[in-house]
Amino acid sequence: MTTELTLWKDRDPAAMRLPGIYCGSLDGPPDNPVHAVGQLASEGVQFVRVPEPVDLTDPDGASAVAVLLLVRELTGHGIAVDWTLRTADPVDPADWQALSHLYPPAAVLRGSTGEENDAGAVTAWRGSFHIAKCGYRRGPGFLEIRDHRWGSFRRLVVNAPRSTAFQRLLDGVPAVASPSTERVLERHLRENLVHRAGRYVWWTPYRLRRWPLSTTIP
Repeated sequence: MTTELTLWKDRDPAAMRLPGIYCGSLDGPPDNPVHAVGQLASEGVQFVRVPEPVDLTDPDGASAVAVLLLVRELTGHGIAVDWTLRTADPVDPADWQALSHLYPPAAVLRGSTGEENDAGAVTAWRGSFHIAKCGYRRGPGFLEIRDHRWGSFRRLVVNAPRSTAFQRLLDGVPAVASPSTERVLERHLRENLVHRAGRYVWWTPYRLRRWPLSTTIP
């Protein structure tokens, strides 16, 4: 994907017009979103606009996953994102609930070519979104995942072997399922820790950089 992303140091529409707030653009999602978004956060970027919809109806899925990885990392750093999601028609709640820990999109479009926004999905997504909705922390040899996407709290602990395939998936690189990773992928797909878009899969929880202390976030 070569879509140009635009960056600002403030998310308020009035402030975005002030001198020094606009931070330029990027030529599409970065190859290493974990590193790139960390750099953007250190430079004070607070708002990113993605002009093209993330198309979950695309049978390939490479472009969709590239942007979803970017949105995941931006959300994990607390950076707002102006983006749009395209799903099947009618919209299945499961299509967006697995992604509901990501910063809410401006619209959820129906069908591969339709432009009709599913306002109910957008409203539900915005109403349920909060920081640290689905994230993980690393321990010695394991990952602890805290998941609030489905209306109740789930705490999962999974082993984190040092295999190349798992590490690529964990670090947010699109990976095609192969015999060597099939068992791990199927388990994580059932637990909604991995999301499939077309031929690609990606690790959905973002890294929790600050452990939640509020009593409303177990």
